[in-house]
Amino acid sequence: MKKRGTTLIEIMVGVVILSIISVPIYYLLKDASAKRAIVTSRDYIKQEANKVFKLLENDLSQARKGTFKQASDEVIEIKVRKPGGDETKDVPLSYFYSAPELYRRFDGKKWVVSRNVVDFVVSETPEAGRLVVSLKLKAALDGIPEDQAPEYAQEKLIVMREDSSEELDAFWRDVGDVNKFFATQGSVMAGVKEDAKALTQKFTSEWSAAGADVANMTVGEIKKVKDELFNGLKDVEKQLGNIDKDILDLDPKALYDPGCDGKLSDSQKKKARQVKEALAAMDTKDKMDWNKIKNIGGTGGLFSSGMDTKAIKEMYNAKFEIFNAGQEVVKQIDDFKKFAEENGTSVDTSSIDRNKWGL
Repeated sequence: MKKRGTTLIEIMVGVVILSIISVPIYYLLKDASAKRAIVTSRDYIKQEANKVFKLLENDLSQARKGTFKQASDEVIEIKVRKPGGDETKDVPLSYFYSAPELYRRFDGKKWVVSRNVVDFVVSETPEAGRLVVSLKLKAALDGIPEDQAPEYAQEKLIVMREDSSEELDAFWRDVGDVNKFFATQGSVMAGVKEDAKALTQKFTSEWSAAGADVANMTVGEIKKVKDELFNGLKDVEKQLGNIDKDILDLDPKALYDPGCDGKLSDSQKKKARQVKEALAAMDTKDKMDWNKIKNIGGTGGLFSSGMDTKAIKEMYNAKFEIFNAGQEVVKQIDDFKKFAEENGTSVDTSSIDRNKWGL
């Protein structure tokens, strides 16, 4: 049989059919690519917004009391403690918005926080120390037309701890700076001890008087006193948890003089870790043992290691005072339980871990 070739007409028909099929496939692939780019852009700006908010919250929460200033619609200014240096010296920190870039200035340096900001607003609320930050970002990745670029808007409440401290917590104590370098030279730890004593005095004066007059109280008033006492014990337990966390997070350089090169030896780091872990592990008042801490490090213990034993002693004493505060509050609860039950109101104290407080 004689072979027949492909005719021109057949080729043209094939091209037409291929064109008809290719056009919708092309637009289908183009649409899928555009949607994927939009999703990628949306994920990117969401992550970018979270990064900006994390930095803002870290900075603004540590603003020194009364230093927040709205210099203009585009500029906010605060002051923070100088990192790792003189606690009494405050350093300016500011954010400057020039669309689409948001800048951060600190310690004589400036850098871009984000290049995709289309709106940045910081507003003060009627409540002291609370700011509402509104942020809107827009980004076009992978060749997305600008008019199709996705936007992401978020609003967040940020609390400036020092400005809100007196209103929110009568026993608030500042324990950090912009580098979260834990100060151990007496000021913070002494403050914790003062707070623990103040807490004890608060319950001794207020609730002893309340308990003595319990016969004249209504059931509702008795319940309120009971709730306040148990909430007070929770406050002490929270302080205990916070100080243990601060001890474990403590930079080893706070326990040594690192010298001119700013470095510690492996041996120094190891001893610092042993001290922190041993102190944090003392989870009841009866386990508080200064000799156990002092003897870490072999012959001569800490006193021969070059470690700042004064700073460690301050931490130990501060934790001991918190245990004392808890013990006093539990005693107040016991006294109140006696008065309340004599007047027909039951007070359940089975949830109290008496061993923790040395009772």
